[in-house]
Amino acid sequence: MNLSNNKGAVLIAAYMAMFVLVTLASSVALFNFTELNDARRHQDMTAAFWLAEAGINQFLADPAMLDGLDGTGAKTIEEGNGIIAIVKDDSNRRHRIVTSTGTVGGSQRRIQIKYPALSTIFESTMSTKGNILIEGRKSSLMINDKLRLGGNLVNMAMYPIVFVEDQKEGVDDALVTITYPDLDGNGIPDEFADFIAFYRDLIASYPEDEVVYIQGDDTYTITPGEALEGKKIIYIEGGREGEGNAIIQFTGALKKGQSLTVIATGTVMHNQAGLAQKDSQLNIIAWSDYFETTALPSVHNGLIYTHGTAYFDEMHDTSVTNGSVVANEGIVIREVWSTKTFNYKDMRKRGVVPPGFEGLVGGGISGYTPRPSSWREI
Repeated sequence: MNLSNNKGAVLIAAYMAMFVLVTLASSVALFNFTELNDARRHQDMTAAFWLAEAGINQFLADPAMLDGLDGTGAKTIEEGNGIIAIVKDDSNRRHRIVTSTGTVGGSQRRIQIKYPALSTIFESTMSTKGNILIEGRKSSLMINDKLRLGGNLVNMAMYPIVFVEDQKEGVDDALVTITYPDLDGNGIPDEFADFIAFYRDLIASYPEDEVVYIQGDDTYTITPGEALEGKKIIYIEGGREGEGNAIIQFTGALKKGQSLTVIATGTVMHNQAGLAQKDSQLNIIAWSDYFETTALPSVHNGLIYTHGTAYFDEMHDTSVTNGSVVANEGIVIREVWSTKTFNYKDMRKRGVVPPGFEGLVGGGISGYTPRPSSWREI
């Protein structure tokens, strides 16, 4: 009786031990299987990333590789045990987007680059859909390189000295103006609300320490200097059209290499009294009119854009603007007692426009920048 009981106990203990061993073995096997799958998935994800990167590099080396593909702008390349899919999207006229997808096994990684559009609007010294009106008592004016007008050059000055190197009148409005996209979604582009929405979105894309955002209906005086070191955009936003004005007291004191853009929903008054460093930029955007005066010899480098009219008046000493001037509604030259000279200078760096001008392609698009402005994994 006791022997029979001992055999039963041993058998039960053996079953229990076997159950524990089988459970342990199953757990170890499952753990190893999971680890193996994780390792394989990580390997596939890494390989897919480098395939996506390889696709981007292929496009950078040969941007024409997606041209002439029945308008699809897409190409698939088999590479080893993976696939690269490269897609070009030009549907938004402000930029080109290229997406490269690497696929290995069931894993995918995507990399996207963006090219800002180039525009003929930034290839002229002065552009306007209106007239250039010269009406001062004494107006000494030189416009080198391209002057593009939708209207005419009207010289009514009493003692004018006017030289224009390359003048074309009657140019299509779309090629000599800048139009803001319909960001408020009402079906009408180039409204004040579109201007506001455009720059709120734009400054939100910049680091906070690179932007000065002022909301108010007053007139604000800006003196570029060390206090604005590291800043790229000063945006003054009024509560309604024509409010939120800026007065710029420019003495040439911008840090070497700095590109600063002043944007105002009202007018901008630019008082010049200094010589800018050759590699610095002071760019200006005004929804309303732009005014410029000169008290001392001055040199200014930068893009100037106004949705309204640009006025150059009370130029009491030699003044030089290097860059481009775009004034949608017209340009007025009044008293110039010395000489006002406009020289064309491409303010784009590697095809990328200065801060605040991103996406403002103006009229006809002449292509895209030679290098992308951004790279990100999506």
